[in-house]
This record gives sequence, C-alpha cells and structure tokens, in this order.
Amino acid sequence: MHSDLAKVSLFADFTEPELSAIEAIARKATLAKGEYFFREDDPGDSLVILNLGSLRLTKKTPGGEEQEIVILGSGSYLGEMSLFDQGRRSTSGQALERCEITVIPFSSLRNLLDKNDALAAKFYRRVAAGIAQRLKYLNEDFAALKKFLSRKD
Repeated sequence: MHSDLAKVSLFADFTEPELSAIEAIARKATLAKGEYFFREDDPGDSLVILNLGSLRLTKKTPGGEEQEIVILGSGSYLGEMSLFDQGRRSTSGQALERCEITVIPFSSLRNLLDKNDALAAKFYRRVAAGIAQRLKYLNEDFAALKKFLSRKD
C-alpha cells in the first residue's frame, strides 16, 4: 500500500515508517462503476484516498437534483474537512468507473496523530496546503463567475 499512499500529495513528506503507521489503520476498498461510496449528509468519519479511478462529487440543488461539483482522479483525497468539524459529508461521491480507494477512519487517525507530533505536523501542514489550494481555485472560479454575471446586466 505504501506506493499508493506515497503517490498522494498529502503523504509526500512521509517516511517509510510513517507510511507504515498510516497503512496499519487504513483499509482498501473497491467501488464498481456507478456505486456511491458516500451520500451527502452521511457522517464524515473517514479520509478517502482515490488510488485509481474517477470519483464524481455531487451536491443536491434545492429542487433535489444532483449537481456535479467536481470529478476527482487518481491520487486525489477527500473528506479532510470532516476531520476538523466532525460534520456530515457535504457532497455525494459516485464512482465513474471501477475505483480503488483507501479509507482511513478518523478515530484511528486522530489517535495516531495525537501520539506522534512529527507525523501530525507533516499531516496538518499538508492538509492546510491542500485546503489553501482549493480555496484559491474557488476564489478564481468565483471571480470568473462574478465577471461573467456582470456582463449579462
């Protein structure tokens, strides 16, 4: 499993023993094409690493339709926000093809991070960088949308 985790930016700085510690609390799963791994409003209780495949994230509109938010590819991770707010999934995740994933339960992850300061520092630094990057893209998308909408007036 090391090779799968090492390919993910979240774990890029991790040493072999640190990857082994993460591997010890993780489990692998396979999703069939069309299968949902989680649904919007499910408990956010794990970090999900997409080792192979494409996962479509959707959010329900007020009218109840599923609106595509993003398609994630191999090497992506999701669910990290629930680690902090212990909330519910904000989207649904559906496999667009056969997917291989790694699931890391937050209860085990928190326990591991609480016992290892160096591992925790690397992990939280990478999570923060990932959230900052996503926020940057969101700001760019919002600015483009605002500009587009202002032209319509």
